[in-house]
Amino acid sequence: MKFVSISFFVVLLSACTHYSISDASLLKNSSAPGSLKPKELKAFPLAIDADMSCYSNRAGHSIVTKCSNEARLNKIVKLFEERGLSAVPVVYNESTPQISVEIDSINGFVERVTGLFNILTLGFSPLYHYDDYIVTFKDPTNLVEVTKEVRISSHSSWFSLFFTNPDGLKKGTIKYRAENNLIRSVLDDANVGANLRN
Repeated sequence: MKFVSISFFVVLLSACTHYSISDASLLKNSSAPGSLKPKELKAFPLAIDADMSCYSNRAGHSIVTKCSNEARLNKIVKLFEERGLSAVPVVYNESTPQISVEIDSINGFVERVTGLFNILTLGFSPLYHYDDYIVTFKDPTNLVEVTKEVRISSHSSWFSLFFTNPDGLKKGTIKYRAENNLIRSVLDDANVGANLRN
């Protein structure tokens, strides 16, 4: 009985989470062009600045947090390969093309305050969170600079029960697809690899 009561209380506090995105077109399932063989790729010197993602896992009685940008770096390399370019990492200088992927999240204090009110009101006041994804591509030699941004936000409250998530996607899928398509959109506007694509 005690377990049921605790479970009910946890569900009551957590209520339901609704995710939203500032540009829903970035959730479309974009198909990559036909893959090219490595020998068909053209070397493209590129300075990459990619924010890390952190993941927490329980190890025994403690929680271990690991941060890495390896997955994001691999994603960028693959998106350049779609355009017939093999990104060759180099140190940034005034003439080197550069791409940066930044994630600017809500202030931790503000999120904790909304979380406190969420608990005190038993889930009626929303727990709020957002991540801003900012992608910039610069090519000083060709005088190209393109920056685009998208915000993915979440609200956890009882009112979220009345909303459905975009296209029925889950949190991880929304973020992954939006980031991929945001990078593609920036590279499209910068005409990166346009002369190598059919």
